[in-house]
Amino acid sequence: MFKINHVNIVVENMEESINFYKKFGFTEFKSYEDDNVKITLLKLQDMILELFYNHEQNPLPDSANNLKTVGNKHFGLGVSDINKAKKFIEDNNIFDGEIIIKSGRLGKPYFFIKDPNGIDVEIIENQF
Repeated sequence: MFKINHVNIVVENMEESINFYKKFGFTEFKSYEDDNVKITLLKLQDMILELFYNHEQNPLPDSANNLKTVGNKHFGLGVSDINKAKKFIEDNNIFDGEIIIKSGRLGKPYFFIKDPNGIDVEIIENQF
């Protein structure tokens, strides 16, 4: 009956964020803007990513990506080959930090990168 409809992230720079996620194959399909906000919906297969820009906003707190702090920490993009994904990200200069592939507690390799807003994006070899 239920399925995930979308994931929302608040961004500092809409165009920079759109360009970042397009590198993974997301396409822009709907947007809205008024005096307070700008919303852009991106789609990758069945996943919808809602980018939300507030004209008045607060920066991402340091504790936001800490797994001991309650709240949403990241979202994951599945790949069939973690090594090819790492190479793609490095070859296309998508992330300038060090990429370390780890073995997940659930048995699949993964790594994290940050988007232009400092939000963690997990790249994980398809699990299910």
